[in-house]
Amino acid sequence: MTAVAQIQTRSEEIGGAPSKGGEVGQGRYVFAGIGIDTYQAGEIWKELDNAVNDVVRVRETLEKDFGFEAPEEFILTEEEATASAIRGLVDRLRQELQPDDNLVFFFAGHGAEIRDVVGGQEVGRTGFIVPVDVTLPVSQAPSQYLEIETLLAAIARLPARHVLVILDSCYSGMALEGTFKTRGGGETQQAKDLIQRVSRRVLTSAQADQLAADGGSDFPDNSLFTGWLVEGLRQAAQGGGEDGATPDTDEDGMVTVTELYGFVRSRVGSDSRSRQTPDFGAFELDQRGELVLTLEQDPFDALFADAVQAYETDKVEQFYRVAEEALEIRGQGAGPSYLRYLTALTDGDDGLALASLRELNQRAEAGEAVPMNSRALANRLRQLERLCAKAGCEVGQGS
Repeated sequence: MTAVAQIQTRSEEIGGAPSKGGEVGQGRYVFAGIGIDTYQAGEIWKELDNAVNDVVRVRETLEKDFGFEAPEEFILTEEEATASAIRGLVDRLRQELQPDDNLVFFFAGHGAEIRDVVGGQEVGRTGFIVPVDVTLPVSQAPSQYLEIETLLAAIARLPARHVLVILDSCYSGMALEGTFKTRGGGETQQAKDLIQRVSRRVLTSAQADQLAADGGSDFPDNSLFTGWLVEGLRQAAQGGGEDGATPDTDEDGMVTVTELYGFVRSRVGSDSRSRQTPDFGAFELDQRGELVLTLEQDPFDALFADAVQAYETDKVEQFYRVAEEALEIRGQGAGPSYLRYLTALTDGDDGLALASLRELNQRAEAGEAVPMNSRALANRLRQLERLCAKAGCEVGQGS
C-alpha cells in the first residue's frame, strides 16, 4: 500500500514551488511519533499503560501497510520526550522534510488544560500536551508544558505539503478551539481534488472538555482511540474487516483522513467504556486538501521495500533476487538508483556505489524525493568520494 499526493499548483505557498509543467512529484510519507507512559513527576501525572505501545503500533502499521518512513530520530518515547526534545523534533522536521512530502505527527500521553477565570467568570481555556520532564502542576508552571496551539502553529509551517497531526490525550480537542482553526465538515470533493491542495489537519482522541481512555475493551494494549485508529488502517489495507466494514466508504480505492475519522469516531462512540468523542478539523495554513491513502499496490514499491528489508537484515541472496525483480519493473528514478547503490555496496564495488549515489544526490538536488535523508546522503557521498580518490577506483566502472 502507498499514499498518494500528486498535485498541481500555481503558487509557491506552503508545499513549495511547482515542478516543470506545474505538476509536483510524489514525495515521501513520513511518520514522527511521541509516546510517554512514565513521567518524572509521577506524583502529579500517573503512569499510563499504553502510550508507548500506541506509537509503536501506529508506526508499524503505517510503515508496513502504507509505505511510510519512520526514522529513529523522528521517534521520542519516555525519558527522551522532554519539552526541549519535542521542540527539537519540530526543528529537525523543518530541516529534513521536502516540499512534496507528507507528514503524520502523532502524540500519545497526558494532556492538560488551564481555565482562566476573571471576576468569577471563565474567560478562556488553554490546552497543553505534557512532556516527560515537567516538575510542577500546569496551573503553577504552564511554561513547563507545551501549548497545543503554539505547537500546531510551528508544525503548520513545516515545508511538507500534507500534514496530519494526531493527538491521543485528554483535552486534545483543545486543538480545535481558537480563532484560526475550523472544524472538519462533510467533504464532498473527490480524492483527486483533495490531493491538489495543501492540507493541515488534526485528529483528536477526545473533545476539548473530555478525558481520553488509556485502554479499550477490544484493545487492552492500546488506548481506545488508537486501537480503533490502527484497526481502521488495517481494515483499509486489507479491504475490509470481518464484518465487511472499511473506512473506504465510497469504495474508490482511496481512503481520505475524513473517511478514517468517520470510522474511528463511530467505533469509539459505540464502545461500552467510551466517555469520549474524537474530533477532526483543520488548522493554520490549511487549503482544504487532505492526505489520501490509496489502496492500489505499486509492484515496484512492494519489491523495493522487500529488497531494503532483506539488505538491512543481511539476507544477501534474497536481496539480490528481489532487487533484480524491482529493477526489471522500473529502471529509472530515485528508488532504482538507491537499489543500485545497495547492490554495489553488497558487491564491494565502490566505483559503482559512488556513481549511483551521485545520481541519487542529483535527483535530490532537483527536488525529487529520495529514500535517504539529506544529512546521511551528504555524509555518505563525501566518504565514498574520499575512498575512491585514495583507491583510484573507476567511478561507474567498478573498482
